[in-house]
Order: sequence, then C-alpha cells, then structure tokens
Amino acid sequence: VIRAIYDAVENMGFQTGNILEPSMGVGNFFGMLPESMKSSRLYGVELDSISGRIAKQLYPKADITVAGFETTDRRDFYDLAIGNVPFGQYQVRDKVYDKLNFSIHNYFFAKALDQVRPGGVVAFVTSRYTMDAKDSTVRRYLAQRAELLGAIRLPNNAFKANAGTEVVSDIIFCLLYTSDAADE
Repeated sequence: VIRAIYDAVENMGFQTGNILEPSMGVGNFFGMLPESMKSSRLYGVELDSISGRIAKQLYPKADITVAGFETTDRRDFYDLAIGNVPFGQYQVRDKVYDKLNFSIHNYFFAKALDQVRPGGVVAFVTSRYTMDAKDSTVRRYLAQRAELLGAIRLPNNAFKANAGTEVVSDIIFCLLYTSDAADE
C-alpha cells in the first residue's frame, strides 16, 4: 500500500521537498521512501513516546517531534503530507480547529491542509467516513482548500496481515490550491 501511494505521488510529479508524516508510528512511510525522493527532508510527528523514540533511532536525519500533531504548527511549509492517520469518533483538542468539531481522522486532514504549501499534495490512508459521512461538512471543507485528485477504497482486510485489523479505509489524494486557483 505504501509503495503504491508513493508511486501515485511520483506520477503526480512530486520529486523532492519537505515531507511530513503527521502520525508516523515508527516511520513505515519513511522506511519505504523511494530512492528518487531520498533528497527530501523528512519531518515526523508521533504521539506515542516509545514509537517516536524508535523512529528517532531509525531515522536520525529526520526532524521528529514526539508529541501530538496539535502541538506543531508549520503553515505552508511542507510539499507533501503522507501517512496513515488515526481513525476514530473522537476529537483532538486544538484551539485552532476545535470549532470544526472534526473527528480525529478529519482533524488530521484539516491541519495537514494548512501545513502543506499551495501546490503541495496530501496523501492519507484514512477512515472510510471521511468520504462516506452523511454530513458533508468535512468534504466541503476539503474542497474549499484542495482539489481531490483521487480516492481508492481499500478492502477491509488490506491491513490484516500487517496490523491485525479489519477495517474499510480509503486512500485520498488532494492537491492544495494555489492562491490563483482558490480565487477562481
């Protein structure tokens, strides 16, 4: 799955830049970074201190923050945000985003959109409820800030062998609007 996401991002024209993995665990996306993107600068965020410390040991050249994504703020800094965001029907407390009342997976999208530069890409594995929610608020929020380049529904057993979980999830690719496109 990770290889396929990188292939898609590469086919979109991404070559090198600042890459954010906002919920990195031990850094599977960093570990599978294609050779063609190796000159990129890697930035990770991981809430769990054990996973975060392991990631720091595995990727000593990466800038890794061991804290929640809500503690970070680098607006318009990244060229690519990529990863498997947490799923759930609970919220992250972040005063900038609290008013949106987004569940955790949608919060990660909202915050990533603010941290990626115009023209940059967000490519996340997320809960199917980002796209399937009856309330269209999240989809409207995303559409105001980025162009949906594509979405792929994964079967519920896509992560069974690796993570021992059966859940329907989606891979969503968004291109952030440049200021010209947002004005149209």
